[in-house]
Amino acid sequence: MLSILEEFVRGNISPEPRFYNPGSSYGRIMEALVECENKLESALNEEAKELFEKFNKSQIEMEILTGINKFIYGYRLGVLMATQAFNSKIDF
Repeated sequence: MLSILEEFVRGNISPEPRFYNPGSSYGRIMEALVECENKLESALNEEAKELFEKFNKSQIEMEILTGINKFIYGYRLGVLMATQAFNSKIDF
C-alpha cells in the first residue's frame, strides 16, 4: 500500500475534483500540446509511433513521480513551518 500522501497525490484520495477553464493559460497550453501530439503522430511510421508512445508513457510516469516528490516535500515543509510557529516563543 502506498503512503496516504502518495494516495492523495495520485488522486485516489481527493476532497474535490479539479477543473480548468479551457480559455486559461493552462487550457491553451494543453490544447496546443494535444494538437502538436496529434500532428506528430500522423507524421510518424508505425515503428516511430511505438517509440513515441513509449516516450510519452515514460514522460508521464516521470511527471507523476516528480509531482509526488514535490507534493510530499512541500507538505512536510509546511508541517515543519507550522510546528515551528506553534513551538517558537516570541517576545512582543
